[in-house]
Amino acid sequence: MLTLREAGILSTTFEAILYGYAVFMFTLAMWIMLRDRRQRHVNYALVGAGCALILLATAEMAVNITRIFEGFVTKGPFVPGGPEAWFSVVSDPTFVAKSVLYNVQTLILDAVVIYRTYVVWQSGLVVLLPCIGWCGLLAGSVGLNVALVNSSKHMGDVFAVQTGRWITAVYALTLGTNLSSTMLLAGRIWTVARRSAQYRSSNIFSPVLRVIIESGAIYSMTITAALISFVVKSNGVYVLLDMISPIISIVFNMLIIRMGIASDRSIFGASTNPGTWAATGVSVERSGGPPGVAVGMGMRRRPDGTYEMKDLKVEITQVIEDDSDYVVTGDPPVSASGIPLDPRRNASIRGGVVLSGRDDEESSPTWSFHDSDRSEKPLSDQHSLV
Repeated sequence: MLTLREAGILSTTFEAILYGYAVFMFTLAMWIMLRDRRQRHVNYALVGAGCALILLATAEMAVNITRIFEGFVTKGPFVPGGPEAWFSVVSDPTFVAKSVLYNVQTLILDAVVIYRTYVVWQSGLVVLLPCIGWCGLLAGSVGLNVALVNSSKHMGDVFAVQTGRWITAVYALTLGTNLSSTMLLAGRIWTVARRSAQYRSSNIFSPVLRVIIESGAIYSMTITAALISFVVKSNGVYVLLDMISPIISIVFNMLIIRMGIASDRSIFGASTNPGTWAATGVSVERSGGPPGVAVGMGMRRRPDGTYEMKDLKVEITQVIEDDSDYVVTGDPPVSASGIPLDPRRNASIRGGVVLSGRDDEESSPTWSFHDSDRSEKPLSDQHSLV
C-alpha cells in the first residue's frame, strides 16, 4: 500500500513534470492571444484567466515543495509517528492552503468552460444547469476548507466523515459541471460543422471539436480517478490531487493553442509550421469585375504578425472589333452643319445585315457600304432592316 511519505514524493515529482508542460503551453497560448493585438480585438478575460491559473499552479507547486521540506527535514522527524503522522494532518496550514489553491483553480476552469458554452450557444437557458452546478461547487469549496481548518478538533485525516463528505461533493460537482458544459459546447460545434460542411471546402471545426473532447476527457478522467481513489480510501488521491493543478492549466491552454493553429491553417494554407512563416500563393478571380481579369498575389507572414506583399500581376483580355474591311459607297452622310460624318461610326451591323447610317432627318442622300467579300446592296434612307 502506498504510504503518505511515498505519496508526497511522487505527487511533487509528477506535479513538477506537468508544471513544466503547463508553463510551456501557457507561453504559447499567451503568444497566440496577444499577437496582432493592434490589428484585432484581444479577449483579456481569457488572458487574465490563463495568467491566474498558471500563478495558482506555481503557488501550489511552491506549497508542495514546502510541505516536502517540512515533512522530511524541519517538522516531520520531530513529531510522534515521524513524517508519516505529519503528512496525515489535514489541518496543517500548508495542506489548507493547497486545498484553497486547488478549489480556486477548479472554479476558474469551470467558469471559463461555461463562458465558452454561452458564447457558442448565445443562450442563458442552455448554461443554466452548469451555472447551478458552479454555484454548488463554490459552496462546497467553502465548506470543504472550513472543515479542513476545524479537523484538528476531531484529529481526523482526509478520509474522516467531517471532511470526506465535502471532498466527495466537490469532486462530484466539478465533474458534473465540467462534463455538462463540455458536452454542450462540443455538441453545438459539431452541429454547426455538420450543417456548414456542404458550403466549405475544408472543415476547421473538426480539429477544434477534437481538442474540446480531448481536454474535457483528460480533466474528467483525472477527477473520476481521484473520486474513485478517495471512495476506496487510497493514498493515491494525494498524488492525483497534486497532478490536477497543472492539468487544469494545460487543458485550459489546449483549446486556445489548437484554435490558433486551425485559424492560421484556414487562412494561410495547411502548410503552417510552428516557428516558421506561412507562405501562401493566392489566386483570386474577381466575380464582380469584368470577365477575363485574373489577379495573382503572394503573401508571406512575418514574425511580428504583419504580411509582406509581393508584386501584383494583372492579366486583362480585351476583344477589339476591326471594321476596316468594310467599304463605303455613295456619298457619306453629313451633319446639319455640313461636316462629313464617318459612316463606319454611325452604321450598325447586326447579324451580318448592313444598316444605313444617318446623322439627322435632313441627311437625305442615299448611301450604303458593304463588306468587301459581299455584293453591294444599296439601302434606302427611308427603311431599316432588323
